[in-house]
Amino acid sequence: MEWFERTKTYEADLIADLNQIVKIPSILDPNTQSDRTPFGVDMARALAKMEELAARDGFRYGRVDNMVTWIEYGPADAAETVAILTHIDIVPAGEGWLRDPFKPEILDGLYFGRGAADMKADLMSAYYAMKYLADHEITLTRKIRLIIGTDEENGWRDLPRYFEVEGEPTMGFSPDGAFPVVNGEKAFQTVQLRFANQTTGDYVLRRFIAGSRPNVVPGEARARVSVPNPAQVQNEFATYLAQYPFLSGQSEVRDQEVRLLLKGVQAHGAYPQDGENAGTYLANFLRHFAFNADAKTFLDFIGRVVHDDIGAENLGLRYHDDVMGDLTLNVGVMRFSQNGQGTILLNFRYPQGVNVQAVTTQVQRHLGDFAATVEVWPGGMEPHLVPETDELVGTLSLVYAKQTGMYMNPRTSNGGSYARLLKRGVAFGGQFPDVPVTSHQANESTPVANLTRSMAIFAESLLKLAK
Repeated sequence: MEWFERTKTYEADLIADLNQIVKIPSILDPNTQSDRTPFGVDMARALAKMEELAARDGFRYGRVDNMVTWIEYGPADAAETVAILTHIDIVPAGEGWLRDPFKPEILDGLYFGRGAADMKADLMSAYYAMKYLADHEITLTRKIRLIIGTDEENGWRDLPRYFEVEGEPTMGFSPDGAFPVVNGEKAFQTVQLRFANQTTGDYVLRRFIAGSRPNVVPGEARARVSVPNPAQVQNEFATYLAQYPFLSGQSEVRDQEVRLLLKGVQAHGAYPQDGENAGTYLANFLRHFAFNADAKTFLDFIGRVVHDDIGAENLGLRYHDDVMGDLTLNVGVMRFSQNGQGTILLNFRYPQGVNVQAVTTQVQRHLGDFAATVEVWPGGMEPHLVPETDELVGTLSLVYAKQTGMYMNPRTSNGGSYARLLKRGVAFGGQFPDVPVTSHQANESTPVANLTRSMAIFAESLLKLAK
């Protein structure tokens, strides 16, 4: 019997358990952080649910600093460990959902819910792959550990702590990427611009807000402006939107103040080409009016210098590496509040051959009249590459080829997974090449058939790596 036929029998149970996890809004919550809940109460609830499943299925499990849960199968005293590196935290739901993101549904063969693609479905497929081996009492030489983090979408404060306490596994993969094997991951680094918000004159930028995370393409932007002729701004805004069919928005006037809402297309910041940045488009529209002082330079920088420039050419950072590809830029967060302090967060993904010093230097050089300070956010990562000759890469590549009937060479990704924390770590699944990427987007989904399809690939891979 083929692997997929074997794992298909688990589909109903897998979906039932996945539903329990997706219903928990495991988003970083500063309001409920404590020693017992370092990233919020809902995150702790999500880990507790996974531990409940592990106890039900007879696995060994434990927790590190209330940040990471591990679930284990195989000989407890094994000298070597094969790790499955996952995370249970998600990005905020955002706007534009046609259904409740925390009430999972299956429609037309697609499983909908926040985390369906990134990465609760793949976490559950990996868990069930390990469960398959345990249910069939398969003897292993290496032990397998499913490691579940809670801070991947923010500061990566979880797994580094886990490695300090538990040590580094021998090898492993993270199903937080794509098939086939992703043996290289670009660096990712967020650069923060801070600046004053002084604005006077006939045109006053009261407030500008776009984005919530540096690694998400903003799907919505809002601005409040005081102008001499509100009707003119409204008319020109309608004309501007008509030029771009992928944008939408609305405006209203309150006491000579125009309030603008522009909607673009939200996407994962690792692939800014998949989205339409609402923030830079709104700034691009507003920069043509006679704002002055800091408002003028703010709007010019995001509405001209970095607008629609995912290759960062206008910052002098266009770069291509033959192995790892191009440098990319996402303008993830934009904030301006009159007479306050403003912030812009620029998220860069770059290959080997570029370093953070080069990035910050070029940003500084291209600020022009923009009186902003340039700071590097903590938590960035350098490029990561595992040679194609490594046993890990070869084994996973062959399993994927066998089960899909198609061999595909290992490749590099713009995304960042926990695999890069291991010397011998790669991303592997669960995004299939023929499926649109919906991570971090409204109406996030994954094909139901791929839940056990991924499970089958993971199960055979774990058997070969740990046997």
